[in-house]
Amino acid sequence: MAEKKALTDAQRRIVLKALGIAPLASAGLFMNLSLSSCSNDSTSPSDGSIELKVSDEPSLGNIDGFVRRTYGSNNNGDPIIIIKTDENTYRCIAVGCPKNCEKKSPAPALGNPKNKEIICETCPMKAKYSVDEKNFGNVLESGPSQTLREFPVTFNPTTGILKINF
Repeated sequence: MAEKKALTDAQRRIVLKALGIAPLASAGLFMNLSLSSCSNDSTSPSDGSIELKVSDEPSLGNIDGFVRRTYGSNNNGDPIIIIKTDENTYRCIAVGCPKNCEKKSPAPALGNPKNKEIICETCPMKAKYSVDEKNFGNVLESGPSQTLREFPVTFNPTTGILKINF
């Protein structure tokens, strides 16, 4: 077994200095990160964009077909609904109620699309919105005047790639 050697005074000073500097460096780094996050505050749920191949989603093969899914941290990690509204036309909406129904409705509030409409399930008045291509997102009955929150979608029929921007 090897014999332990005592630290010299110079080595002890180096260790003590490092121990004294480490908390200060950590505090400085923490403050820098905290302050830099304040300068980038955003109220937008945007994170970027996603691309998906429509052929990988069989339910998007038919008009009125839809997919309800979360795509990473996009839309603050809340689900979105992608709906095929016409041939080569897709729309994408957030599932939270547009008015957040008295600010008590948790996301996701919107049910699944059916009969060209979607209902806010947690809204006391069961607001109905159109998911028909001609009136997409408009209030049909019992709802606030605000339309559904929609994300821009582009579709390339040649490649079959759907791109959603958040």
